[in-house]
Amino acid sequence: MRSFRSLSARLTVQFALLFAVAMLAVSAALYIFIAGSASREVESQLQSSGAVYDRLWQQRSHELQNAAQLLSRDFGFRAAVATGDEATMRSALGNAAARLKVRTAFIVTADGHVSAIDPSIGNAQAAALWEPLDAGRLTGVTVLAGRPRQLVAAPIMAPTLIGWVVFAADLDGREMRALEQLSAIPLHAAVLAKGSGSWAEAAGTMSALSATSTALAQSHMNSSAAFEMRVAGTPSITLAKPLPAFSENERAILLLAYPKGEALADARKLEWALAVMTLLGLLAVALATWRAAGRITQPLARLDEAAGRLAAGEPVQVRVRGTDELARLAQSFNDMVGKIAEREQRITQLAFNDVLTGLPNRTMFQQQLEHLFRSSDGAGGLFALHCLDLDQFKVINDTLGHPAGDALLLEAGQRLQQAAKGHFVARLGGDEFVVLQRVGEDRDAIDRLARDILEGMARPFSVDGNELVPSTSIGIAISPDDAADGETLLRNADLALYRAKEAGRGTFAYFEESLNQRAQERRQLETDLRLALDHGQFELYYQPLFDLEDNRVCSFEALLRWNHPTRGLIAPADFIPIAEDTGLIVPIGAWVIREACTQAARWPDHIRIAVNVSPVQFHRGALQETILRALATSGLAPGRLEVEITESIFLEGSEATLKLLYSLRSLGVRVALDDFGTGYSSLSYLQSFPFDKLKIDRSFIQNLLTREGASAIVRAITELAHALNIETTAEGVEETAQLMELRAHGCSSVQGFLFAEPMTLADVDRLFREDGASVRNVA
Repeated sequence: MRSFRSLSARLTVQFALLFAVAMLAVSAALYIFIAGSASREVESQLQSSGAVYDRLWQQRSHELQNAAQLLSRDFGFRAAVATGDEATMRSALGNAAARLKVRTAFIVTADGHVSAIDPSIGNAQAAALWEPLDAGRLTGVTVLAGRPRQLVAAPIMAPTLIGWVVFAADLDGREMRALEQLSAIPLHAAVLAKGSGSWAEAAGTMSALSATSTALAQSHMNSSAAFEMRVAGTPSITLAKPLPAFSENERAILLLAYPKGEALADARKLEWALAVMTLLGLLAVALATWRAAGRITQPLARLDEAAGRLAAGEPVQVRVRGTDELARLAQSFNDMVGKIAEREQRITQLAFNDVLTGLPNRTMFQQQLEHLFRSSDGAGGLFALHCLDLDQFKVINDTLGHPAGDALLLEAGQRLQQAAKGHFVARLGGDEFVVLQRVGEDRDAIDRLARDILEGMARPFSVDGNELVPSTSIGIAISPDDAADGETLLRNADLALYRAKEAGRGTFAYFEESLNQRAQERRQLETDLRLALDHGQFELYYQPLFDLEDNRVCSFEALLRWNHPTRGLIAPADFIPIAEDTGLIVPIGAWVIREACTQAARWPDHIRIAVNVSPVQFHRGALQETILRALATSGLAPGRLEVEITESIFLEGSEATLKLLYSLRSLGVRVALDDFGTGYSSLSYLQSFPFDKLKIDRSFIQNLLTREGASAIVRAITELAHALNIETTAEGVEETAQLMELRAHGCSSVQGFLFAEPMTLADVDRLFREDGASVRNVA
């Protein structure tokens, strides 16, 4: 709030300064304009007064000129001058001077004699005029007896030039006042004249000018522009006009001065009015700016306060007033607050709830689990953790598509909520769900809840026209019996879930300490498995297949064994699932193919080698490149290699699977379908791909003599294979009667303990030697 108050002050000052500068700029411009206009007006008036004086000068000059010429032509006057009649000359000059109202008139004769009516005019001064007169100067200003005078002269001819008659009008205060009275402005006039010496004292209403003012007037005498100078200590706007001088060595200036205070009096009034208006305007602007800044910053201050409360997590709304920009800003702020609240709610929803099912997610589950442990600590509280996932969910998701899988997960979440009402239900990810159950003294409630969940999940469910009967397996761990912390409890519930799946799925199992021991053994086995390939601990065993038509060994199936350094020989069923879960099956499977091809290349040409390929290896192990490399390295003919696959490889992308199978066939590699008859869509696979061989699952062979259905199935498989031109191999043959029955059904080859158990490479070589078959050394 304080920051916005300071902001208000800053805005007010800034706005006021901005407007003040603008107004001052306008006022300054107006001030300059007024002063300039006034100065131009004064200059114009001075020039007008100067023009009036020019006309007066010319009129006076003409008047004096006419009088002088009239007198010089008078016969009696010329005779008096010619005869030197001094009395007549003075009388005539006096009469003419009186008529012209001049005090000075004189005659200069050719011999330099001067006759004057003014005793102040000396002979020397008058005689000095002869040279300019002789040069034709008949009028002008000169300095006589120390004062500026206007001279007019006319020649006296009798008939030749015998002299000059001269009239001199004083340029004194009277003349200047007469000029001032003719001006429309309060003008001060003066004339400055400079003879052979310094400038003569000014004549007129001005006081004596200083040397500086005289020099200033002289410097402007040839300029038509007015200038400022001090006259009697007063600043004045002055115009200097040159006057015609009587001789070349003389100068004359007319000064017209207008006191600046009087000249600009009206302009000063305007300037004062402008200054007052500017001041009032600044005050008005400052007041208006302050009020406007207040109207701006007060809503902003409320928004600032609301933003602070919003940042503190408080619910807040700003009251909207009016419809201006600030009101719209306040409304936008309120809308933003609402959207932030919605977004926070959504973020919280996403942070603690599963997007698909809306159930609490793993984060919220962990918080709830920690809360249960804290609340039950020392209070003797008992609660159970049910960890469950959907059986065969991956198969459904891969065969029917992800939308169908999502629909199944959504339905499973809803059914789980209904079955476990009153208990905490969460989805951890994928098809994994959990239920936290508070338990009192009745421990049987745990069993009842597990059965309710199994029963609720088992109801049929239709999606995209396909009817599914989902099932789930449940692992249960109880606190504090099975764990003292959440992480251990969840791990133990997972182990119990694994046990439930081993028990046949669709059931529940409790955690036992033995499960933990098994889990630890599995983890140790996984660690050892990662080292086994590098340490050369794997070995291939070979089980022969007998051709019933030729009565001889036709091929061998390569079976992997692990010679553990401490546990001895480990069966494939114990480590192959771990290798598939961890992805280690890919490098292990590649080694099996290379080793099998290398050894089979040494055997007779009619002996084939069969290698089992895991679905993981098939889809992620670059199988084609591995086989090509093994065949190229070993030199084994592609037709002697047989790849055995199970139906499970078709569950992940059947189109890509068929493409790879056809690529193997194009190389000449044989493809056999292992464990035929156990899958739910075996016949559809026969239609999709022409297999070279079908291996009948051992479960049918074991029941061949005891169950009529088994015999019928075996007969149907062999007849179907003959119709499709596919070989058949019966697995797990252990009795002679089974062999006879299989011959009767037309089975191509058999495999089992009746003929031979899996044998080492040395046993295979011995078998070939005993049968008289040669073993080629291709090394």
